[in-house]
Amino acid sequence: MSNVRASIGVGLLVGLTLSALLMLMASAPSQAQMEGVCEVQFDQLRAHLAPDALPITGVKADKERAGLVKLVDDAQTLASIGKTSDAVKKLGDLTVKVDQLEAAGRID
Repeated sequence: MSNVRASIGVGLLVGLTLSALLMLMASAPSQAQMEGVCEVQFDQLRAHLAPDALPITGVKADKERAGLVKLVDDAQTLASIGKTSDAVKKLGDLTVKVDQLEAAGRID
């Protein structure tokens, strides 16, 4: 049962990441509107990285989670200064890292 819940949670996290990627890559009516939409997406990503939303196991769980949050923070910073390509890469790195944790059985 917990594997099903973890798969759904990881799927949701990946979906939110891809949503943020698409928002960054899409043309926006204005920079101000884009920043507001992206901020919501980044906040949702952070919420899905919380311990109760994405339980990571192992002795380095806190370090792993901090690394994931840093990737989101870095992507948001890059997006806010107009470096969308770099922001997209950071979000791609986030997806890869979550996939690695799941493949290693570290997401409960």
